[in-house]
Amino acid sequence: MQSKHFNALFSVAMAAFAASWSTPCAAETTSESLTRIEAETMVLKAREKQLEIQASIVGRQNEIAAKQSLTAAMNQAEVVGDPVVRAIEGIGGRMYATLQMSDGSIVDVQQGDTLPGGMKIVAIGQREVVAQSNGRRLRLSAYAPPANGFNPNFPGPGLGMQGAALRGAAR
Repeated sequence: MQSKHFNALFSVAMAAFAASWSTPCAAETTSESLTRIEAETMVLKAREKQLEIQASIVGRQNEIAAKQSLTAAMNQAEVVGDPVVRAIEGIGGRMYATLQMSDGSIVDVQQGDTLPGGMKIVAIGQREVVAQSNGRRLRLSAYAPPANGFNPNFPGPGLGMQGAALRGAAR
């Protein structure tokens, strides 16, 4: 009987003990919950800012890539076999281009013409000729006269005369 009475008394004491601790625990839990929510909110805001910065970086990288591809298309090197532009003339929409073919022959073309190799002239502007070959558009390069070989050991014309004149002036 004592054990029943002891168990009942122990149960009441435990219930009272738990009730006395329940109010501070609930306040602490609410406080911890608010702190946790605030921390999660800060983390989410930081992630949002990080994603905005990453999107900005990707956007700028795309701009740079577009500018680089445009520059590369404008400055593409002459491909052996492609015709080169010798001259462009015309007024308004009636533009003509004089092209030098890879065999050395000269051809006058206008927009829509097809060259012997199958290359089609797509557009002629004031400073460019755009052709299409095998489904690929390319800007034809301008004619550049062959460069004379430079020999640093061979003096240019008149250089010997300048040296002689300077020696005479020094006397």
